Amino acid sequence: MLASARMRAGFFEAAGTITVREAPVPEPGPDEVRLRVSCCGICGSDLSVYKTGALAGPHVILGHELSAAVDLDPSGRWVAGTRVAVYPHRGCGACLWCLEGEPRYCLNPPPGAGGFAEYLVVPAANLIPLPDQIDDRAGALCEPLGVAVRAVEMAEAKPGDVAYVSGLGSLGLLAVAALAASGCRVIGSDPREDRRSLAFHLGCEDAFDNTREDTVTRTLALDPKGPRIALECAGVPDSLQQVFDTAGYAGVVGILGVPMAPIFLLRMTLRELTAFSVRGPTLDSMRLAVNLLRERPDIARVITGVVSLADTNEAFSRLVAGTGGIKVLVEPRA
Repeated sequence: MLASARMRAGFFEAAGTITVREAPVPEPGPDEVRLRVSCCGICGSDLSVYKTGALAGPHVILGHELSAAVDLDPSGRWVAGTRVAVYPHRGCGACLWCLEGEPRYCLNPPPGAGGFAEYLVVPAANLIPLPDQIDDRAGALCEPLGVAVRAVEMAEAKPGDVAYVSGLGSLGLLAVAALAASGCRVIGSDPREDRRSLAFHLGCEDAFDNTREDTVTRTLALDPKGPRIALECAGVPDSLQQVFDTAGYAGVVGILGVPMAPIFLLRMTLRELTAFSVRGPTLDSMRLAVNLLRERPDIARVITGVVSLADTNEAFSRLVAGTGGIKVLVEPRA
């Protein structure tokens, strides 16, 4: 490809503004591979920065939930056309965390993946091959499903555990699928009926509207001890408060959303709860997600819309307004 080649990309210029314009096709550096993006999912964290303008700038390209095909590997290790998912964390390579093999904790992180573009470059070590059974659209779920799988691992889920998932957007639904695959009995909550309906299909025994019903009463009906595992996936302060109030004694609370407000932790201390947050997937959890998607292709039902790059800003606006579906993908080359 000529050095003067151009591509289209969606630039996150300011709060509520993603502008599509041309840019040079990036060239891979040492140990990097250039990818041709197939699909890139709109993540809840993308929506958070879109609303606030955090991280915005004239050269910022969002998007880290992607499937792609190898376009150029200067080392020759990856064959052009190989279909891959991408582990999104890349570090500076020099700080103490990077030297210990933990780039997601990097003290000087470089810019993110930039999947809302026709091409991008990523470290060759971050590529995960996609089997033929997983198409490009489902492949874009490997990263968020990897987050859900990691949360289930961190919660040490066991068969028969009762698990409560608050917020049945795309991440919450993927968490339902991962918990069900671990043998848990899952109960979910969300104000939206379409999400609750899909939750039943993916493994929930019960799903209800937590803005209308008491979460403690509803979950105790499934197990008098209450949930051993409770995951917050809505990114809403009231939801996080309910999760801490609903988890059973000696239970585990996982915070997968980004709720930005204080909460009251009295019940957490009285019930001896353990809490953790999830920054993102690991390479291993993404590989497990690939296997789970291959075993359960119905998980891809969380994808409710696909848009072109030109419609990215409108898709973001609809999702922020709550009218855009569940999981929406961008196909930059459509």
